Amino acid sequence: MAEVADAADPPSRDSSTRIRAAIAEHPMVAAVLAFTAVGLLARFILLGLRPAHWDEARVAYWVDYTFETGRFAYNSHTHGPVIQHLSRYLFGILGPSDTTIRIPVAIIGGLLPLSALLYREHLRDVEVIVLSGLLSANAVLLYYSRFMRSDLLVATFMFTAFGLFVRFYDTRRIRYLYAATVCIVLAVGSKENAPLYVLTWLGAGAIILDVALYRPRNYRGGLDLVATKFAHFRSRLGAVRQHPRFYVGHAIGIAVVALALFTVLFAPRGGGVDGIYHPPEGLSLWAALGSPLKIPHLVWDTLTYVVYPTGEYFAFGDMDAVILDLPGSPVVEATASSTDPEAVPYLSRLFAMGGGLLSKAPAVVGFGLVGVLYERYLAERSRTLVLFMFFAAVFSVIGYPLTLSIDAGWKWNMTHVVVPLAVPAAVGLGIVGRWATVAYRRNDRFDLGLSAVVIVIVALLVASVAVSGAYPPADRSEDNMLVQYGQPADDLRALDQLQAVAATNAGTDVVVYDGSTGDNAYVRSDPGSVSKDFRPTCTQWTNLLPMNWYLAAYDADSECEGDSDALVDRTEGDDPPPIVITRDSDATVPEDALETDYQPRTYRLRTYGSEATIYVHESVNED
Repeated sequence: MAEVADAADPPSRDSSTRIRAAIAEHPMVAAVLAFTAVGLLARFILLGLRPAHWDEARVAYWVDYTFETGRFAYNSHTHGPVIQHLSRYLFGILGPSDTTIRIPVAIIGGLLPLSALLYREHLRDVEVIVLSGLLSANAVLLYYSRFMRSDLLVATFMFTAFGLFVRFYDTRRIRYLYAATVCIVLAVGSKENAPLYVLTWLGAGAIILDVALYRPRNYRGGLDLVATKFAHFRSRLGAVRQHPRFYVGHAIGIAVVALALFTVLFAPRGGGVDGIYHPPEGLSLWAALGSPLKIPHLVWDTLTYVVYPTGEYFAFGDMDAVILDLPGSPVVEATASSTDPEAVPYLSRLFAMGGGLLSKAPAVVGFGLVGVLYERYLAERSRTLVLFMFFAAVFSVIGYPLTLSIDAGWKWNMTHVVVPLAVPAAVGLGIVGRWATVAYRRNDRFDLGLSAVVIVIVALLVASVAVSGAYPPADRSEDNMLVQYGQPADDLRALDQLQAVAATNAGTDVVVYDGSTGDNAYVRSDPGSVSKDFRPTCTQWTNLLPMNWYLAAYDADSECEGDSDALVDRTEGDDPPPIVITRDSDATVPEDALETDYQPRTYRLRTYGSEATIYVHESVNED
């Protein structure tokens, strides 16, 4: 037996030895992979426990619609199609749920720390490691990696694309340009603010260029510096520069890749979403692929209806014209002031974003300033990348408050500041890391202990801010600066019973009741006039969200009622509906009659106010 055990041990020892050798040989890569693994795990813990936000619910509803019908068309009010396509395919594997809709963002956001490796030629090893750690654990990035919004996707794809451009500059390998192109198209297909990254890059680049041209070191002047750098760039290209066809061929190839991916993402399926957007008649991705001669027509028409000349890619902003079509509803009232510059001045948005960054990204902001000051004024030679990312973050802080379609949009737009600012923050925190390394090598216990205390404090600060803001119950609390008004404050426990009823009940599962006729009502007074396929079409869709998403996800048979006597007759009949949904502030609700056979539970469908009372029949509770 001992011989058998000895024979089995060497493979195990060899495997562990190889792992230890790989870590010893590439400690920086191993550390980045470790932070990435931790970040992924942190994003999946209790991922589906928080009820769907109003914004998550409306996008998830249309994902489910496409999943069931095969019909899709881009609409700027539900943002880019990337997350919709990814979620739709997951529906076929895992089924529609709050967890499923968030998985794409959780995975992509969790992989963001890997992008730190793209900048390894311009950052020290300890700075690359710190950068991956900040991208993994920052509260803003963690919260919105657990949220079905596309801002984190845009930030990840664009930051990765820029890193790939940096790798092309470092290596001159053309594959990085193709990869960067794919990332940029995915960012454009994620949300309409992706082109703003190019503006921040141009702004940061202009400052860097001006700094380089003003009193340049070791050159006769700014123009001499430009000429020298250009000559150096040409010389690094080597013999390849003698073959223009090489560049022309790859330029065409990159354009084809970009156009093909854009078309696959944005082209309609099944004629488009009826009532939301009517694409040109006959457009369909799959029909065109089945008849290759139609592909040029498909590409042109897709570009036309999405971007040029009458497209809607940059049309987002007049939200209540299409989706929020009920002036006076709670959500409309909460967002209407955002389009009124007198009601919500620019400075209030700017200060709100600044306060949010100080509260939810203190380490990134603090060490970002330390890093840029060190790099600009103390480093022997300033690194362009560090200064560039700092200025890109500054332009994002200045610019995004100008672009908000709703006042609270600064909350998720902080992601576009935190990601670039993490680079100078890594430099600032890396100073402490190098301090600790030097102290260890010198056996300086005092400096080593002091630097260790700083690192532990920063780690605890980052972790505590992240955990206290991204997980239940804080992830739906009004007091959490990351939480937007459209987030239900309660856990909607009755949804479990709704799902069970929808799966087993043979008749009507849910009756939505509202006897009032105001703008806040749940039930439409003229359901026959509805041109949108908002199920159930008898509801005031924007007021009832996120309940519409759950009714669709659970495939609940739903009806509406606007007369209290009729509701009493239905609930006291032979086949009472298992669940009745009412608006808590509706004075016409026959509470006494309902409470005879139903158990009421009141939930906040927003962070405050907008309470809905869900009546669950006693037979359901017994089951």
